[in-house]
Amino acid sequence: MNSFARYSARLAMVIVGITVTTTTAAQDTSTLGQQISTLIFGEIDYREREDQGDDGFVVGQGVAQFNVRLDDRLSVFTEMTATARKDQNTKFQIERLFVRYDFSDQYKISAGRYHTPLGYWNSAFHHGSWLQTTVSRPETVKFGSNVIPVHFVGALLEGNIGDSDFGYKVGYGNGRSDKINAPGDIGDSNNSRAWMVAGHYRPPGRLGLHTGFSFYVDEINPEFEPEIDEQLFGAYLALEREAPEVVVEYTYANHESSLNEGKVSSIYGQVAYRLTGRADKFKPYIRAERLDVDDDDPLLGALGLDYKGVVAGTRWDFSPFAVLKAEIRHEEFGNTGSRNSFWLQLAFVFNPGSGSQPYVARAPQYRVASSR
Repeated sequence: MNSFARYSARLAMVIVGITVTTTTAAQDTSTLGQQISTLIFGEIDYREREDQGDDGFVVGQGVAQFNVRLDDRLSVFTEMTATARKDQNTKFQIERLFVRYDFSDQYKISAGRYHTPLGYWNSAFHHGSWLQTTVSRPETVKFGSNVIPVHFVGALLEGNIGDSDFGYKVGYGNGRSDKINAPGDIGDSNNSRAWMVAGHYRPPGRLGLHTGFSFYVDEINPEFEPEIDEQLFGAYLALEREAPEVVVEYTYANHESSLNEGKVSSIYGQVAYRLTGRADKFKPYIRAERLDVDDDDPLLGALGLDYKGVVAGTRWDFSPFAVLKAEIRHEEFGNTGSRNSFWLQLAFVFNPGSGSQPYVARAPQYRVASSR
């Protein structure tokens, strides 16, 4: 059995198991008083890249999200993925898993594994490409990124500030592991905890404004390297609308060791616009991004991460449950020269065991799944 067949079979078994489990659990909710919601995401990609192999069709990531509300205040959330890998078995992983207790709108405490609440994209969009307008995430915050710690294991306190439109998040937990693009799932590698603070402003109204900042501090012990102090700062402004959708995000990092010091800066801007009339199922978009890493940065300088890129495309919402995206990219990685590529992505979402659409309205006729 080839790798594609193994991936398909395993993913099918996972989905069947999820469906049976969710349906059974849902039947018991009247007794247990629990509320269970489930979302399943999937995607199939097609790519053509200059001077690259392995083009053609690609089986994308399968994603399952569960949100279990045990009572009025206590809930458990988990997100699991199945990812096909070249010449290897399919990788199954728990991406997010946390339990949260809501004392009030002002104080909510949780513990577990998160997408680190740094900036906008890593907090707003999770696994499941259907959720985001574009085919890809920005280079700086892509899954597996070395620039930011995409995942975080620890505890988080969050909520609104009084009755205002301002909110906060405070986190404390394990920092990066010896492998810097992975979190400390089984403990902090150097017994020096990471911490973070974030704030945001999100007034009500049709403008859809969402703006905020984040600050993250850690001490890192990369493999075969001296200890490195890391400070990360991020700021963003977003208009969470369909016409237009606007996101601008800036990230700055400082890394210092006993040998040298370096800086990293990144910025991207994305604009999308839902068309009107008979073309209202189409949403063109464009994003430009730049990532600069000092050559003497002790953490990232030797990895050749400098990046310049422009992506442009269109999202076609031909169904409430499925979309087709077409995207062209012009990118430059490090000093390797520019590269052009073309991508198609078919992304879908469904809620097993439910006859209703698992969505919350974001715009009058277009809906986005709740990604918590």
